[in-house]
Amino acid sequence: MKYLIFLDYDGTLTPIVKKPHLAKLTAKQKSFLKKLAANPEVILTIVSGRKLAEVKKLVGLPHIFYAGNHGFEIKGPALSKVHPKALASKPTLKKIKKALAAAAKKIKGALVEDKTYTLSLHYRLVKAKDLKKLEKTFEEIIASFLKGKNIRVTHGKKVFEVRPNIDWNKGLAVRWLISKLVKGKKHIPIYIGDDTTDEDAFKLLRKKGVTIRVGKFKETSAKNFLKDVNDVYKFLKILALEF
Repeated sequence: MKYLIFLDYDGTLTPIVKKPHLAKLTAKQKSFLKKLAANPEVILTIVSGRKLAEVKKLVGLPHIFYAGNHGFEIKGPALSKVHPKALASKPTLKKIKKALAAAAKKIKGALVEDKTYTLSLHYRLVKAKDLKKLEKTFEEIIASFLKGKNIRVTHGKKVFEVRPNIDWNKGLAVRWLISKLVKGKKHIPIYIGDDTTDEDAFKLLRKKGVTIRVGKFKETSAKNFLKDVNDVYKFLKILALEF
């Protein structure tokens, strides 16, 4: 039996922080994840909206699997994939980034994150009085690009996400990984996440595995809940004793 453990990063393995670069694992957390991944019964994957290279650097474990950019790029031992249509969207995203970066300079606290295959406009540090202005500016910039149907917009925690307009998400990325990692063998997928972008994975695995939302929300497809990041590690440590 293989346990396929899929973990989101921000808000799941580390608390949500005001600036994304400050979300770092402690030495103790990293050591535990290393031990968990070393168990022969476990296949560990970090599934994040962050750029793959960035989340890989933050976690720092070389022999596990990573799905970055909401699954547009995947990498692990003897496995590598970038969605071909995501590659084709790079020129459009580059134009959007230029326009958003110029606008963000005029709104204190707004932060544009270039993740190569997606873009994020963070507004956690934007003052409440400027939020409507930010939203209006974002909608004005993105409107013409949406007409071309090359990109789409999704929402996360205090962030607007600009993605290629592709039928691909964390759920489909997880399904693809499962097909490659177990190939019909007996397995139990376990997915833990805290954001709206994790809902696609919750829906996909609802009847096929264990789905856990971090933080209690009224509308979710996850069947189980954990209160916070501390409870995520408590759960994983209890689970590790079962292997």
